[in-house]
Amino acid sequence: METCGRAEGLIDYIAGRYTSAVEIGIGHSPNVALRLLERGVSVVATDTRPFYYEQLKVIVDDITDPDLFFYRNTGLIYSIKPPPELVPHMKKTAECVSADLIVKPLASDFLDGQLMRHGHTSFYIWKHHEED
Repeated sequence: METCGRAEGLIDYIAGRYTSAVEIGIGHSPNVALRLLERGVSVVATDTRPFYYEQLKVIVDDITDPDLFFYRNTGLIYSIKPPPELVPHMKKTAECVSADLIVKPLASDFLDGQLMRHGHTSFYIWKHHEED
C-alpha cells in the first residue's frame, strides 16, 4: 500500500497544478486520491472491480478499453504502481482526452516518460494538457 509519506511529493505536485484528476486502478489504496480530495482536487477513480470509499467516486472501467466519457474534462490522469503493460493504454487515453498522465511506478520499473522528482517522490509524466 502506498503511504502518504512516500507519495507526499506527488500529492503536492498534483494539488499545486491541477483542479481535477482521474486515478486509474484505485484498488485497495485510496490514500493518494483521498489526500488530493482534502487538498481541493476533484478526483474520480477507476478500477476493473467495484470499490467503495467514502467521499470518493469509483467507476468500474477497464483502461485497455476505456469509456472516454469518464476521462474527459480532466487535466490529469494518474496511476500508482500500475502494471507496466497498462501504461501504453493510459498514454493513449490521456492523449485522446488532452490530459496529462502521471505514473508513479514500482521502483524497478523504467518508463519512457519524463522522469520527475518533486519533494522525495519520483514519477513519470507525459504532458498533453494546456496549462492555465
